[in-house]
Amino acid sequence: MPTPPQRRTGPPPKGGRRAGGPARRANRPSTHTRKHDAAHLSDEIVRELQATARPTKAEILVQVFSEAVGAFMAGDLDEAIRLGEQAKHIALRSTTVREFLGLAYYHAELWKQAATELSTFRRISGAADQNPVLADCYRAMEKPQRALELCDEVVPGESEPSVLYEAAIVGAGALADMGRIDDAIARLERLELRPEAAEEHHLRAWYVLADLLARRGRYTQAREWFEAVAAVDPELTDAPERAARL
Repeated sequence: MPTPPQRRTGPPPKGGRRAGGPARRANRPSTHTRKHDAAHLSDEIVRELQATARPTKAEILVQVFSEAVGAFMAGDLDEAIRLGEQAKHIALRSTTVREFLGLAYYHAELWKQAATELSTFRRISGAADQNPVLADCYRAMEKPQRALELCDEVVPGESEPSVLYEAAIVGAGALADMGRIDDAIARLERLELRPEAAEEHHLRAWYVLADLLARRGRYTQAREWFEAVAAVDPELTDAPERAARL
């Protein structure tokens, strides 16, 4: 499966902005040519694909989807989306396929299509795991209130910490879009910002908080948070440069 994307709300990467396929049928030689190596799929994903595929289509679904993930991992979003759409039409109710396709569209910055697929994933699965990405799509479509509502669905105890932090980051961005900078800062300050061991989602929250503080004119506090990001991973973002300018 693709790695979680970097949200538009979060810090830009430094220097820029931000599973095995089945055997072929022995009695029918294939003329299919792969553009990229198929990815290895976990047993759990394979079982979900097989359970949701149209009758007699489980084998081809696993093959197509593994190639879609391989294309995504190779950075070929057009091919990943093309194959992901093929997989979707074989298994319309596969949460694995709909989630993957939504993330592929998101990386391609096709916000409406990404929102459609991730909304379907959310409806079928009942999970809020991709709400931050879905919310970021609505931010890109200039619908910050809807984005905020989706972020508010992610609650402590029901989601992984990384999802909780991403929801806070995107929610803060939505508030900032509406001119509510103080509310955005307060939303981030409710997080646990001083963990014993900082992980990437902590650094992303620190960076966004620093950016919001700088926008509010609170430069000393902003510099402290930019410096905190730089101290843990100076290569992750442009935090060292941002701190130096304050």
